[in-house]
Amino acid sequence: MREGVMPADPEQAAALELVHRLRDIVLRWEFAIGEFARTTGLHATDVRALVSLLDAERADVEATPSWLAQQLGMTSQATTAVIHRLEAAGHVERLRSRTDGRSTRLQVSDSAVDLGWQFFGPLLDRMIATTRTLDPDQQKLVKGYLTAVSEALT
Repeated sequence: MREGVMPADPEQAAALELVHRLRDIVLRWEFAIGEFARTTGLHATDVRALVSLLDAERADVEATPSWLAQQLGMTSQATTAVIHRLEAAGHVERLRSRTDGRSTRLQVSDSAVDLGWQFFGPLLDRMIATTRTLDPDQQKLVKGYLTAVSEALT
């Protein structure tokens, strides 16, 4: 087999196989996100915005419009358009900041959370069940590996 397709070094080939498994997961996940966007009438960027906002809530980060623009790598004007689309669809709410009453924070609406669970719930349940087959040490190892790979991508 050609070197550029499969390394001759067995260790390099084994490492590359893991990278290919990750790529396969990413492609399948992106397909699911695209299907969710298609069935809900959302733009792919809208879905990315919702995911970012949910991640912020899980991390107890106050998500402001400027924070969201940074997460999406978009201008404030383009992010405002995303926020307006999501607000109009009832997926995002603007709330008063917890720390500065003059500014606003963004939060995914309960109905959008429910919609996400309706679509992604079965997929997430299967992924959780698969993860639960690992013992705590294996889960820790996988988490460390995935964290390191995520950091390598930045």
